[in-house]
Amino acid sequence: MLSLLFEALTGSRALLKSPLRRREELKWVSSAREMCRADEKIGVEDNHQTGDPPFGLSNFTVIKEGEAGILVHHQNEVFYNKTQVNNRDMSIAVLRTFISKRKQEHEAMLSRRAKARKVAKEPAVKQAVTVTAMHNRESNDGCEVSQEISEDEPCSISDDPAAGQEREGQDELKPPRVLEALSASGLRALRYACEVDGIGQVVALDNDKASIEACRRNIKFNGSMACLKVESHLADARVYMLTHPKEFDAVDLDPYGSPSVFLDSAVQSIVDGGILMCTATDMAVLCGGNGEVCYSKYGSYPLRGKYCHEMALRILLACIESHANRYKRYVVPVLSVQMDFYVRVFVRIYTSASEMKNTPLKLSYVYQCTGCDSFHLQPVGRSVSKVHILMLK
Repeated sequence: MLSLLFEALTGSRALLKSPLRRREELKWVSSAREMCRADEKIGVEDNHQTGDPPFGLSNFTVIKEGEAGILVHHQNEVFYNKTQVNNRDMSIAVLRTFISKRKQEHEAMLSRRAKARKVAKEPAVKQAVTVTAMHNRESNDGCEVSQEISEDEPCSISDDPAAGQEREGQDELKPPRVLEALSASGLRALRYACEVDGIGQVVALDNDKASIEACRRNIKFNGSMACLKVESHLADARVYMLTHPKEFDAVDLDPYGSPSVFLDSAVQSIVDGGILMCTATDMAVLCGGNGEVCYSKYGSYPLRGKYCHEMALRILLACIESHANRYKRYVVPVLSVQMDFYVRVFVRIYTSASEMKNTPLKLSYVYQCTGCDSFHLQPVGRSVSKVHILMLK
């Protein structure tokens, strides 16, 4: 009787194959809704063994976006944002360009290193030949028989093969690692893995159990390529990024509202020359609707004007720069976009104490006329050469 009731509620006979399976399932069953969730979790393993359609697709809607697809449950437990399609498309285009640029920069660095090694090696060879000639001259003066040097014999000591192999390993460019800090259904991470050539590992994080279950289900739904490249973790993004410093070539932040609480840990988790992709959806705050809240989150007080959307972009960039400066790093904007209800910025992060000191040259105070739309910018700092200071004295 109990088994018939269980079958009627779940609509699946695959779960009633053995008494052991029945006892395991009955532990989960306290209501019809919990039975459905148990069916979703255990149905994945059964369907992989039997070859049946995965995950009990009758309870899900398949959404196709780009080359990836996700399963959205009818109860809509995990949020899927349809309006962010353009955001994801743009991020994929920027990530492709970044990987290509990264490869070009690596090849240019190897070329410079090869030239430097060649220049450093030539004086050493000349010095070795001079020392040998002097030694032969001294031996002839002392009536000693000098040994003939073969033409095939090198004049200098050859490099250690193990050291050469180690140097080649260091020079090899590894596939980029990408972190999606707030993954939800994992669609963005899956699209990165499926649509960006040359990408390495994609790590998807979330601190919601239902989101992680949905993300792992979607990873398996997208096949072997997604399973190899995408991994999902239940973790606080801030703690995870702090415990993995300078490990990721690209970090994607797309939170609900302000990203300010994630910026400090994000700028620490990116390698030198990596890219940070950041979205802010609290446009009312950034555009001057609540200046005090904006100052508490971003460290800037906005003005209401026709340029409010551009000011929102610049406030977000200044906030990222401020967090990066605390670790002797600075940002170089690649692309900044305001569209729909959010702003999206792409910045590369570098480490340099000297360049970090130039941050005040990038910041200004804005003076807005109360009677018209005119405004004036007063830079926070200016660069003065030491020669000019001496002349003033």
